[in-house]
Amino acid sequence: MIKLFRHADDPKADEIESRFEELILSYKTEISEDNDLPKILDGDTIISGDEEIEEWLSELESDLNWQRSLSGDGCYIDPKSGNVC
Repeated sequence: MIKLFRHADDPKADEIESRFEELILSYKTEISEDNDLPKILDGDTIISGDEEIEEWLSELESDLNWQRSLSGDGCYIDPKSGNVC
């Protein structure tokens, strides 16, 4: 499970959550008062810092797009009724 540690009022963390939602990603958020935020916990890996987070998000987006391209969303047309799916 991916977990985002953030301050309550943090535009950068808002942007990260927005990207998670665009990716249709399951994640949890924890509000914290730590100084070095936002941070992302992915399994045992901690991702922090603007550059590292951006790199991680870009790689995640690429991986998800590739995985989703392999799964088939099958849709068909019923030959009797003409209804789709």
